[in-house]
Amino acid sequence: MTAPQPLSNRVQKPTPNAALPSARPQTKSIQSRPVQTPAALQDMLCTWVPGTTSIVRLKIGTEPGRERTLEVTSTHLSRIFGKEVVHDLYLKGRSKVMVTAQQLALLT
Repeated sequence: MTAPQPLSNRVQKPTPNAALPSARPQTKSIQSRPVQTPAALQDMLCTWVPGTTSIVRLKIGTEPGRERTLEVTSTHLSRIFGKEVVHDLYLKGRSKVMVTAQQLALLT
């Protein structure tokens, strides 16, 4: 058996490109920026298309008379809104989600 070797007495020097946290330049105080409000949210009601196992009917709109209806696959829906929406759809037969304009653009 060999005895453990003593640690080296060499002192490690910092690399020249490494900056210490205290050596960072001081930045100006954060200026107040206007608060970004989220895009207009709309209600979306998801239900199964009767007689299908993977097609979902989406009713989008804030007013009953001005609804848009789309039909997408459940896979496409879960990719955009997450598995929770499809999970509720399987358990309850319907799901209600608040959607943004960006998410609506992804649906079409």
